[in-house]
Amino acid sequence: MPHSYLSKTDFKTAFDCRTKLYYRKHNYPSNLDEDEYIQFLADGGFMVEVVAKARYPHSVDLAGEHDHERACQQTKAEVAARMDAVVLEASVIFGRLLARIDILRREGGTLHLIEVKSSSIDQDPDDDADDATSPFLAVRGKNRGQPTAKWKPYLLDIAFQTHVLRQVFPKFSVKPWLCVVNKAHVATVNETLDKFLVVRDDAHPKARPEILYSGDLKALERSGLMVARDVTDETNVLMPAVIERAGELAALIDSEGYVTRVQEPLAESYKTCRKCEYRYNLARAPNPHGFAECWGTLANATPHVLDLHRVTQIGSTKVLDPIPALLQRHGASLLDLDETELGSEGAWQARRHLQWSFSHTGRECLPSALRAELVGHQVNPGWPLQFLDFEACNVALPHHAGLHPYERVAFQWSCHTLYNDGRLGHSEWLNTRQEFPNFAFAESLRQRLGDQGTVYVWSSYEQSTLKQVLVQIDEWLRRDPGEALRVSGLDTRRQVDALVEWIDLLLGPEDEKGRRHHSPRIRDLHALAYNHYFHPEMLGRTSIKVVLPAIWRHDAQLRAHPWFAAYSATGADGTPLDPYETLPPLPLGDSDKEEEEVVVEGTGAVRVYQDLVFRRESDPQICANREQLLKQYCKLDTAAMLMIWMHWTGRYDSPPADNEG
Repeated sequence: MPHSYLSKTDFKTAFDCRTKLYYRKHNYPSNLDEDEYIQFLADGGFMVEVVAKARYPHSVDLAGEHDHERACQQTKAEVAARMDAVVLEASVIFGRLLARIDILRREGGTLHLIEVKSSSIDQDPDDDADDATSPFLAVRGKNRGQPTAKWKPYLLDIAFQTHVLRQVFPKFSVKPWLCVVNKAHVATVNETLDKFLVVRDDAHPKARPEILYSGDLKALERSGLMVARDVTDETNVLMPAVIERAGELAALIDSEGYVTRVQEPLAESYKTCRKCEYRYNLARAPNPHGFAECWGTLANATPHVLDLHRVTQIGSTKVLDPIPALLQRHGASLLDLDETELGSEGAWQARRHLQWSFSHTGRECLPSALRAELVGHQVNPGWPLQFLDFEACNVALPHHAGLHPYERVAFQWSCHTLYNDGRLGHSEWLNTRQEFPNFAFAESLRQRLGDQGTVYVWSSYEQSTLKQVLVQIDEWLRRDPGEALRVSGLDTRRQVDALVEWIDLLLGPEDEKGRRHHSPRIRDLHALAYNHYFHPEMLGRTSIKVVLPAIWRHDAQLRAHPWFAAYSATGADGTPLDPYETLPPLPLGDSDKEEEEVVVEGTGAVRVYQDLVFRRESDPQICANREQLLKQYCKLDTAAMLMIWMHWTGRYDSPPADNEG
């Protein structure tokens, strides 16, 4: 049975939609429950909390007290007993409102409420934070002085806690703080990821995990990785709305914890519905299905208007939003919109029009202009055609000392190379050492790509990663040339300079804003897909994970091609499986548990890589399985680009592949 309080998580969930409070309290299936990226972010949050809380070695920790009333009594007792009391995971209850506070510190007559988040700002330690412009508020435009979209959810959370704390301790002054990761900090050996181990209770996998720290706890007390900012002004901006909404939501909860269901008007709330965690694809929707209950028969509209490209941004000060009127006349398909209702001119409008037009016909859009551009690449930049994908990560706790939080670590690449005579080769590189890999990563890539040919990528991720490597080489050479040379695996400074020159030439010249959009060799297939290509099964998205399945299911020549035989399989209903669904899982746990996993997206790759490099694994077979999971996933990413290129160009007549690694 759900508890009868409105927690801060309840409040955040339902702030923009009261209906979601009903779904949350009544345990409706949510797509966040199995979202690996959400769990990955949560784990990062738990680890940086250890850093933030290490500053208070004499604190009282109530994390193990799961009874909210008892935790509240203990919090009150600690605050009353000591002028300098510090309570971790403090509990405060006022009426139906409940807040668990990360860090509550008493300083005489002031209570400091400190919320810890793994998001980041860039604050020079020599700067005076009190005099600096708030990083959490918009500084220009119509929303100037208001919380930015990125920070508003966090500030709503803190404002709610602040409101409850003030009611519970009316005689105290309450000062709210937001404690976040400082990207300007350089990590020490006691702040790296390998010092933190997340341990979950198998019987309660959704419960708060235990974080085991193996570094120097005394040194962690002095860590500069986390920085706290006073957010009194920011929360004051939100406080009237927070108090009003908290009262409305609390009134919906009865003494048994059950919630009165309030249906938000769809015409007013559709923007929230688009990314609602209770919205599932109808083909795999659970029971009960929150989105279907809200939208009724409109949930079944196909293609659904919520899947129109950037649908929430059609309306503007100059363009009337057509979606409320569409919903009011009981329509919910994007086909019910008029051609004039797709927004103002620009790239988004053009993409919407492409989607709208070919959704009407039910046909694929594969224009001759797309094929002509791809054919032109065979002359300039020319052969061979190299289909390239990187795996890298940006995490709060750096993998290596000397790095900044969220500094990118590139740990893997895959490259399919197609030659003019029809030969195909594949090469790959994966770091398996506990060393900073970026320089060796780049050098191995230089050996593969050389100085000739077209380099195909999907998005600008590869370019941004190589730009970061250039910055890192420069910083490491200035800080410690000997160490930079050692981790690069190169023998001389001249070789490092040659690597820098190669990356610089590959990326192309910088414009006046420091951007590199004119590489002589790199061509972005995603940009081509966005500007030219559409298949009705893609809906409003252009991710390679959406484009490939749409093409694969309808291109029998691809499925029959010997290069891709390993990915050709059918489901129980006889239809072709998405190639990513054919990747074989491998055991990664104790043999008696028969635990098997498969990597099919970037977050999973980062998790497996971190386990491969930083977990002290005694079973060599598990290490080998982790390597294989990473390699087969990254290899499919570049094979996917090749498949899409072949479909777009219609070039299938190629001999069997070479084996190049």
